Amino acid sequence: MSQPIYLKVKQLIEDDIKQLVPNAMIQSERDLAIKYEVSRMTARKAIEALIREGKLYRKDKVGTFVADDKLHEPVAELVGFTSEISSKGMRPHTKVVNYEIIEADERIAKHLEIKVNDRVHSLLRLRMADDRPMTLEHTYIPLSVVKELPESVIHSSIYAFLDQELNVKIASGSQMVSAIKADEQVSELLELPLHDPLIYLELTSILMNGQVLEFVETYANPQNYKVMIHSRRKW
Repeated sequence: MSQPIYLKVKQLIEDDIKQLVPNAMIQSERDLAIKYEVSRMTARKAIEALIREGKLYRKDKVGTFVADDKLHEPVAELVGFTSEISSKGMRPHTKVVNYEIIEADERIAKHLEIKVNDRVHSLLRLRMADDRPMTLEHTYIPLSVVKELPESVIHSSIYAFLDQELNVKIASGSQMVSAIKADEQVSELLELPLHDPLIYLELTSILMNGQVLEFVETYANPQNYKVMIHSRRKW
């Protein structure tokens, strides 16, 4: 399968910015599209991929700039639930609520950067610590990226399987956090009253080759789960 055009452009831009100093402004999407003879949409996807990897950053209404490598920590911070809970001295446990292979609808396809109706692993899991329900996670992974998820894996750590068995390396992840009300399924599984507020997170993980690995929707009980955000000032 041939490499997507935007990944080729991404590599060309990445090679170019190696010659620039940190915080230098790069060319606009329009100029890059002309330079590499591609559409502006292709140039935009390439830039967004580099932003997700922490190699560029964007200032609204100003432009896109070369990131300072010293300001970005490695992707080892994208820690799976099993590792996170174990590191805190608690016993992790996973209950698989549902697993099936589905065809991606428009929303899922957009998050995974695949085509509508492409086949996707759909995995709904209740994650627990010392028998307390912590989060309900709905994970979507394209079959084009990971062909099989063994039963033993869906009951434990997908990240460990990807890293140790498939040698699949995650480069970066972006996460959106908001608050919503618990619906009937979520309230039952997380043992919350119906319509109680809970933390809702959307995570998209990107591989070293620029492919989207997963889109994960996480519903978390705010009584048992906290979100810590580390911020750095960009100079």
